[in-house]
Amino acid sequence: MRWLFLSTMLPAWLFAQTYGELLSLLESSFRYQSPQALENAPEAFYQAAKEKNLPSLDATLSAIEWNDTPTMTLNMPPLFSGITTAPVGTRRHLEGALVLTYPLFSGFAISATIDKAKLESEQASLKRFNLKRNLALQTTALYSAVIAETKAIVALKSSENAIEKAYLKAKGYYENGLLAQSELFAIEAKKYDIHAQLIDRQNLREQYLNQLGTLLNTKIVTLHDETSLEMHAPSENEALTFALEEREDMKAMQKSVDVAHKSIELAQSKYYPNVALVGAIKHQGDSLALNGDGYTNADKSYAGMSISWNLFNGMSDRQTLEAARATQMSASFELAAYKSEIQTEIQNGFLEFHTLEAKLQSAKEELRASDTYTALSQGRFDNQLISADELSRAIASRAAVEAKVASLESQLFNQKARLWLLCGWSVFETKVLPRL
Repeated sequence: MRWLFLSTMLPAWLFAQTYGELLSLLESSFRYQSPQALENAPEAFYQAAKEKNLPSLDATLSAIEWNDTPTMTLNMPPLFSGITTAPVGTRRHLEGALVLTYPLFSGFAISATIDKAKLESEQASLKRFNLKRNLALQTTALYSAVIAETKAIVALKSSENAIEKAYLKAKGYYENGLLAQSELFAIEAKKYDIHAQLIDRQNLREQYLNQLGTLLNTKIVTLHDETSLEMHAPSENEALTFALEEREDMKAMQKSVDVAHKSIELAQSKYYPNVALVGAIKHQGDSLALNGDGYTNADKSYAGMSISWNLFNGMSDRQTLEAARATQMSASFELAAYKSEIQTEIQNGFLEFHTLEAKLQSAKEELRASDTYTALSQGRFDNQLISADELSRAIASRAAVEAKVASLESQLFNQKARLWLLCGWSVFETKVLPRL
């Protein structure tokens, strides 16, 4: 039981996770679960608003103790003693009723309230999916960073092995008087430098893994390298179309404009009368039996129609309407500005994408040249044609170039995924996830 309890309280340990598997964990993030829980509130408000179309039933009970017995005054002829009073009720008076009210017309306030609540519920759902998209962007960036560091570590370990072999050979030369002590110290210093870089990269990778684990509420140990997956970037026109039509944050902002419009309708409803059908089963009396007081009938049930129309309330309705119109105008301007920001973000994203492609091609050529130069330097050193310092610099340079290639490959993978995510989560889920 103890291990079962711990397994439910502690996050799972995941080994060698793929990129697609990481994305499947987005919903386990606390940052995702919090708004997901709050999403029920707008839905509940929407359901509550719909109930306003139904009749309402109220039960009332009132009890009054008069200070004096209710009386009526009779103006009698002088022959009959003039003014005479007579009781018309008892000092204790109780009334109980069941009142049924059905709204016939509310100046479109009820329909506007329902529509507004529905829009807000849909907006909450869109915001949740947009949060998922943002979490996917962060996950992709961290995944790419981990893979880049992993490749750099492999390159540094290869260089560390190469520099160790060169050091042992240099040490042999030194012990036989064929190499100066300064050259031996130089290659030894480079060996420690590469080892320090290796430690730095390993620690940096662990930091990224920790951040990824915190984001996804899961302990992640290692990741599969999938940066070579055939993930084709969308065209720029395709991305712009998708983003302006499918992105959840864009749709949520449009909902804000629609909500503001419904607020205008609500404000305008104050200019109309409210009409309702009213019916009640009502009884009165001088006790809880409500069977009358001996003076008037016990049954006071009724049915009728109620009409109310506010004619003046100090210009409050007009100011509310003006505020609603200003809110809608502001929301419209924000939406237009946000569309421009999205267009700029996508255009800059493609510029960055093309830059990374060019840089990667250049780095690959640089790596090929570095491989050739390192092999040449190794041969020259073996034949004592160059110094140990020159060989160590060639080995370190090759490791740096290999790490550069790894970093650019990961950045390019991240940029491709980012361009798809800029189109919207639904687009990414349809176009990319099935291929992972």
